[in-house]
Amino acid sequence: MTSLMMTLIRFWGCDLQILFNELSLTGQFSDQDAFVKNGLLPFVGVLKEMQLFTTQLLKKGDVWDNKITPSNTLYSFLINKAFRTSDEVRRLKSAIADLTKEPFWDTDSKQNPDFTYFLDGVDIWGSSPAEACERDNVVVSFVASSASSDPLNIMRNESNVPLLNLTCSGRLTEYLWANNTISFELYLKSRFSGGKLDFTKVDEKMGFSGVQSAEQSLFIDTFRKFEELTWDQIYADKGLDYKEYDGGIARGYQGIKTYKFRASEKIRCHGYREKNSFVVIGFETDHKLSDWG
Repeated sequence: MTSLMMTLIRFWGCDLQILFNELSLTGQFSDQDAFVKNGLLPFVGVLKEMQLFTTQLLKKGDVWDNKITPSNTLYSFLINKAFRTSDEVRRLKSAIADLTKEPFWDTDSKQNPDFTYFLDGVDIWGSSPAEACERDNVVVSFVASSASSDPLNIMRNESNVPLLNLTCSGRLTEYLWANNTISFELYLKSRFSGGKLDFTKVDEKMGFSGVQSAEQSLFIDTFRKFEELTWDQIYADKGLDYKEYDGGIARGYQGIKTYKFRASEKIRCHGYREKNSFVVIGFETDHKLSDWG
């Protein structure tokens, strides 16, 4: 992660406390291989997304005792010689270590002993979802359990508390953006990371700060569309009007064949193609560049 991105995260930091939902481990996976493929991979994907922001992972003291299969606990899986050195387990351990500042939340529980907390009619006082009701109302869960729904509705003293339940990557980024917690730049870099659009080389003079709020939504809608299309579809799409740019562009890009596509009648996105990615150079919001090429 670049120093600039870290600065943005600190400036726009969300400081969310996200609780590891141990109730989402009920032995639902048929075997340990199925757990890795269907449970661990999406869970680690969420943790990696959390690392992009100033979030903190809180877990209960007995989280490792919960079952991943009918006969295996999370702890027995993590010490299993067949899995403990695998890339997936290493990523899990690394992400948890990076995101965890305190050993366990139950050493400083915020739950009121006089309150009740119910999930689907079951008393869950003392659990992480109950604790989340007294913190930032966010949990991270494994899939395919009765505690994996989003939102996860907890009845706290007969009042519903809907918890944001993270079971796949992307959900946290959209939540933070919808709540004005992260910048336009950080949203784009997180939301489109690893896809067809690369926002790591945007020129400062054509950069993120020059895009107004109303224009941001137009660009985002266009980028979502761009991601979903094949390159042949992008070339042919009349709305995008993807074509070579013949005018002068930002310094450092002389000699590089650049292109532009349309986000509205007035605004454009400029960049160049590198293998399967479109590397964004900058955003044109006044149509002045397009007047020249």
